[in-house]
Amino acid sequence: MPFTRRSMLKATLAALPAHCAACDLGQSAHPAPGVAPVDAARAFLATEARLLPGSPFYVRQELHRKGVLASYDPDKLLYPYRAVAQLPQKEGVDKGYDGWDSGFLRGHMTGHYLSAASRMAAATGSTLFRNRVNYIVGELSKCQVKLNLDGYLAAFSPAAFDQLEGKPGADAEGIGVPYYTIQKIMSGLLDAHAYVGNQQALQIVTGMADYFGKRLAALQATQIERMFRTDASRNPQNEFGAMGDVLTELFKISKDPRRLDAARMFNRTWFVGPLAEGEDRLGGLHANTHIAQAVGLANCANADGNPEELKASENFWRLVVHKHSFVNGGNSFNEWFDTPGTEAGPSIDDRKVLPPTTAETCNTHNMLKLTARLFERTRRAELADYYERALYNHVLASVAPDSGAMTYFTPLHGDFRTYLNGSFCCTGSGIENTARYNEGIYFHEGDALWVNLYIPSELNWREAGIVLRQHGDITRGQPVRLKVVKAGAKAIALNLRIPAWVAKPVSVRINEKPQHVDAKPSSYVSLRRQWKAGDVIDLTLPAGLRLEHARDVSSMVSIFYGPVLLAGELGKHNMPGSDVGDKDAYLKIARAPVPDIVSTSSDPADWLAPIPGDPSAFKIKDAGPANGIVLRPLFDLHHQRYSVYWRLLKQQES
Repeated sequence: MPFTRRSMLKATLAALPAHCAACDLGQSAHPAPGVAPVDAARAFLATEARLLPGSPFYVRQELHRKGVLASYDPDKLLYPYRAVAQLPQKEGVDKGYDGWDSGFLRGHMTGHYLSAASRMAAATGSTLFRNRVNYIVGELSKCQVKLNLDGYLAAFSPAAFDQLEGKPGADAEGIGVPYYTIQKIMSGLLDAHAYVGNQQALQIVTGMADYFGKRLAALQATQIERMFRTDASRNPQNEFGAMGDVLTELFKISKDPRRLDAARMFNRTWFVGPLAEGEDRLGGLHANTHIAQAVGLANCANADGNPEELKASENFWRLVVHKHSFVNGGNSFNEWFDTPGTEAGPSIDDRKVLPPTTAETCNTHNMLKLTARLFERTRRAELADYYERALYNHVLASVAPDSGAMTYFTPLHGDFRTYLNGSFCCTGSGIENTARYNEGIYFHEGDALWVNLYIPSELNWREAGIVLRQHGDITRGQPVRLKVVKAGAKAIALNLRIPAWVAKPVSVRINEKPQHVDAKPSSYVSLRRQWKAGDVIDLTLPAGLRLEHARDVSSMVSIFYGPVLLAGELGKHNMPGSDVGDKDAYLKIARAPVPDIVSTSSDPADWLAPIPGDPSAFKIKDAGPANGIVLRPLFDLHHQRYSVYWRLLKQQES
C-alpha cells in the first residue's frame, strides 16, 4: 500500500485499542494508589548523543553555536530580573532585549536561553555555554534572594498574578501571560540542572514551585477555572505554556507528590474530558497554547498512568497530526487550529487559501516534545515517522542555512519566509531547536536501543558500556552505517526503524553479511546479539519520489523524495530588499502565482528529471505551465519564493 497520511491514520487507529485497553477502566482525575509510571523508554539526551559532520543538522547547530546563540549577552538577558529585584545592572547595560522580551513576555528569553545553552554545552562540550549557564543561574539566585518573597522569581512583580487572579486594583504593567513566562524560566533552570549539573538551579526552581504551589492552593476552584480557561478566544491572554510538564519533571526529580498535584491543576477538565473521548474540539483554539498543555498532560500521564490523561494525550496527538497538520508536519493558520481536515482549502485566516501564516514554529517545537513523551510510553514507529517528518521539513527548514536566522511562520504556497529580528516566542523556541537536534535520535529501555532517526551522530550509552557511531545522510540518498566503537558486557537489542517512506526492499547487513529480516515500512527491525567493538551494521533505505494529496482538496499535491519535502523555486519577484523583519512585516505582499502541473500520470517520476550532482534536486519536465521549475528540499530553499503545494491537473484548463 502506498504511504500517505491516510495510511498513517489507519495504522494509528489500529494500534489504539490495544494501547488504550486499560484506559477503558475509568476516567478518574487521579489514578488508584500504586499505579506505576508508564514511560519506560527514555530518550538519550544531548549529554550522550552528539552530532557528527555530514548533515544539515550539524551545519545549523554549528551556526547557532558559533553565531546566533553565542551572540546573546547574559547581562542583557538578566536585565529585567535585576530590575524587578532592584539589583544593580552590569556596567554599560542600560536595557534588556527589545520586543516581546521587554513587553508582554518579559523575561521569557532568559528561560529559553538557559535551555538552549545548557543543551549546547552538553551537545558540543562548549565551556563558553557552560560558564554562561552557571553565571546566569548564580545571578538569578541573587535576584530570588533579594526579592525575599518565599521563592518568587520573575522579570516582573507579583502584581501580574494579582491581576490574573482578579484582585481589584492590580496592575500587571503590560505582562500578558505570566505563567507562560514562568514556565520558560523554570524549564530553563531544570535544563541547567539536567545538562550542566547546576544544583543551584534546582534549588531556585524548587523555591519557585513552592511559591506558586502555595499561591494556587489559596485560590477558589472558580478562580482557577477562570484563570486557566483558554478556549474563550483565539489568542488567550491567560496562556500558561507547559506548566504541567515542568512541574511533572520536578516531581520526577524530587518524588514530592505536591509537584504532581500542582501539575494537574493545569490539566483542565474542559480540555481533557472531550479529548479522552476522542472528540475534536480544536477548531478555533490557539494552537500552541493547547499543544503545550498536551505536553504537560502527556508527562503527567506518563508519571503515574492516569488512564484519562493517557487517552487524552494520545488522542490529541492523533487529531493534530492527522486532521490539523500540513504536509511538512507543522500546523495552524495564523496561530489557530482550523476545523478538522482543513489544509489547502479556505482557512480560518480570513478564508485565505494557504496564506503566509501557516505552520508556526513554536507549535512544532512542542509537537516534537509531545511525540517524544508518547514514544516513551509506546515504542511505535509511526510516532518516529511523524517526528522525522516534522523535524526535517519544518523545524530544520525554519533556520536559514547561511545565517542561522529563524522564522515564525513557514509559508507553503508562493510566499517567502520572514526571518525574525526580535525576541518573539519563535525566537526562543528557535534557539532551543538547534540544540535539541541530538535528542530524539536514540531511545533506550532496559537492554534495548531504538534508532529512530538517521542523522550522523555518536551515542555514548554509559550504562550499557556501548559507544555507537552513525554515518550517512539519508536526505542525500546515502546509506546508513552504524559502527560499534565500544561494546558492553551484555547482549543488546538494536531496533532499527524502517521508515514509512521506503520505496523498495530494505537491505540490512552485519559485517558485510546480509540479514534476513522482516523489514516492513513503519516498523522496527530488531537485531539482538552480544555486540563486539568493530561490528558494522549497514542499512540501505531506498528512497523514491511520491505524491501526497491534501485532505480537503484532492487536486492539491505535495512531492516527497524519501523523508524530504520538496519545494519549487519561484524566484524573488516583488520581494523586499531584506527578508528580515517583524513576524508580520511582509504578510500583505502578494504571493507569486504557482503554476499548475499538468500530467495524466500521478507518478512524479514521470515528470521530474534528476539534476546531476545533487541527488535531492529535480526539475519538472513535460508537465505544462510548471515546466522547468527546480525542486529542492524545503530546508535547503531560502531567501526566495517557493511552493510545496501544487495543483495537479490531467489536462490544462483553458
